[in-house]
This record gives sequence, C-alpha cells and structure tokens, in this order.
Amino acid sequence: MNRPFAPQHGLLAQVSLPLTGAEGPFDLAVDLRIEPGAFIVLTGPSGCGKTTLLRVIAGLARPRNGSVILHDQIWTDCARGLFRPVRDRSLGMVFQDYALFPNMTAAAQINFALRGTPRSQRRARCQELLDLAGLSALAARRPAQLSGGQQQRLALVRALARRPRLLLLDEPLSALDPATRERLRGELRRVHDASGTITLMTSHDPTEATSLADIVLEMMGRRILRKPRNQDHVPASRRGEPPCSARRCNVTDPRSSWQSIGQTSF
Repeated sequence: MNRPFAPQHGLLAQVSLPLTGAEGPFDLAVDLRIEPGAFIVLTGPSGCGKTTLLRVIAGLARPRNGSVILHDQIWTDCARGLFRPVRDRSLGMVFQDYALFPNMTAAAQINFALRGTPRSQRRARCQELLDLAGLSALAARRPAQLSGGQQQRLALVRALARRPRLLLLDEPLSALDPATRERLRGELRRVHDASGTITLMTSHDPTEATSLADIVLEMMGRRILRKPRNQDHVPASRRGEPPCSARRCNVTDPRSSWQSIGQTSF
C-alpha cells in the first residue's frame, strides 16, 4: 500500500501544454509525483514531450495550465499567476551538449556556478566537486582538453555546485561512445547517491534507463508506463517504498473526439 504523497517533501508536477509531434499537434497532461532522493528516468520516442517536461519543470517553458512544486516551494502556479524565474529555482540541469564555457578551465566552470557563495566557502566546495568528478589533476584544463567523459563529469558536478534539491538531466550520455557511456553510468549513479537530490533524467537507451533508475517511466501510447524498479540501487531501509508515482499522463489529440485515458497509480 502506497504512503500518501506529501507535497512538501518531493517534486509535484501537474501540468498541461500543447505540443507538436511526428503525428501532428497534441495536448500533453502530466501528473508526476517524485519522492526525495529518487532517481527517475523518462523514456519514450522523440517528440513525446520528455525534454519539454524537463523545461517546464526548470522554468525554461511555461505550461498552459497546472503547477510545479518542489518540497515547500511553489515554482509555477498558473491559476494564481505565479512563475518563479529559473535563477530562483533550486535545480541543476545538464543538457545533451553539456553547455560548458569553452574559454574556462574546469575549476573556473565550477567557480562560476558558485558565484554568490562566500569566498571563504568557494575554494573548498570547488575542490570537493573536482574530487567527486575525479578531475582534481585536470582543474586547469579547458573543455577542448578534456575527453567526452571528463566533460560529462564536469557538467554534472557544475550542476551540483550549489547543492540543488532537483537535478534535471536531458540525455546526458547520448553524445558519448558506447564504451564511455557504459563506464559513466556507474559514476552518474554514484554522484546522485552522494548528493541526495531528486534526479529526473531523459534517455532513449533502455539499458541505460534500467541500470540507472529507481523507476523507469515510459511516455508512450498516450500514457506513462511504469517499468520494474531497480532494487539494486535502493538502500535496504527504503526498499518497498514508492519513490515516484505517475498518477496521470494524458495526451489529447485535438483532431479526434478522444479526450483522456484512465489514471495510472502506484
């Protein structure tokens, strides 16, 4: 039996917005609830709304209706006209191309993310993150002097610099070769476990999704399908607890009379 979801502890995203996919325009409505510390992977075909959902949660796009709440903070509430800017949301985001500054060293990338942090704390935090990424010896190198895997690790710890309560990853391993991608899966999970944050990631790779996630949610056929939880990555004390529920992922096609599907609850 599931515990009631406490909106003050976790991520609640209840949003709807119009999209255009391979088969034409459609409306996407999602009700997503994620417990603290969970690692959730969203999969599904291109154009189904995975990246758009991340952008809505991050505040890079506005939904037509709904709300986004992280722990006790309202980030978006369309009914009340509330919209918290990206800079005021406690999140880190890693894009497919990593978005590293080409003219900055690895240490400078992290220090830039730490701007506003007291100088007395900045150096120690920067070193902590370089150690976490295994980049201490490469702190003076620029992105062009780093391998793809090293760039990925740098982008990840830069996103964690200010200890965000939510980490959004948009196919962060897709640009890497298969061998590097496989090696970095474990490192990505290790960084997540060390940070204690909520992680929501998109992926097209089923193996990658199941090896990383506590729960895999597949956006397909106008609904979210839940795949089995990977118990190997869950502390024994938390096994059996639901870190995520996808209570609804409805897609409405304006070209037809079909309006909704039933709720899927966990």
